[in-house]
Amino acid sequence: MTIDRGAPARRYRGATAVAHVRGAEAEPAAGADRDARSDPGLRLGIAYDAFCETHEPAWHALALTRIGNRSDAALVVGAVKADLARCWPQVLQFEEPAAYAWRLANGHIADWVAADDSVEVEAVTFAAVIGAFKQVAKGLLHSEADEVRLYAAILELPDRQRDVVILRYLLGLHVKVIAAYLGGPVATVHSNLRHARERLARRLGVGELPDSGGEL
Repeated sequence: MTIDRGAPARRYRGATAVAHVRGAEAEPAAGADRDARSDPGLRLGIAYDAFCETHEPAWHALALTRIGNRSDAALVVGAVKADLARCWPQVLQFEEPAAYAWRLANGHIADWVAADDSVEVEAVTFAAVIGAFKQVAKGLLHSEADEVRLYAAILELPDRQRDVVILRYLLGLHVKVIAAYLGGPVATVHSNLRHARERLARRLGVGELPDSGGEL
């Protein structure tokens, strides 16, 4: 899907999803005669709503970290939701729908980042990302220069390492949940997390960046 960068962020809720997947106008929720339990279209919409409510925070965290500002991140997340709505019945057939959606989000974000010369990070976004990492890098960030260096190092991580870092530290997700997003085993998540911490520690000029949260 092509993202209109000048457009306001759009919200895709269950009724809209039903309209997309059924190729028809969505029926109003109020006063609807048919019960969701007997209407496949309504069930699809409910499932779509629940899926987006569960996983949108992760897509938003990824987009916000890599793109740097909230309005553009919202546009990207809106595009992800629109794409999911158009092929929602097919998405449900995948073994790991969350992994498919994560790949979709990464694709949209990569396209967006590739179209920009540089990432201009809003102060509030920078503070949120660095604030999350201060819980990990206790005593290691001594100046604003250290914080800027850390943020840049996060963006420069290989894709999978950056993904696990965002999911682990910004959202505090369990490694099993992260594995579901990335469509791989838990052992791979631990490996990527370890390598990411080593890279970030080298960038900060310290020996180790511990995972102070333990084996979440």
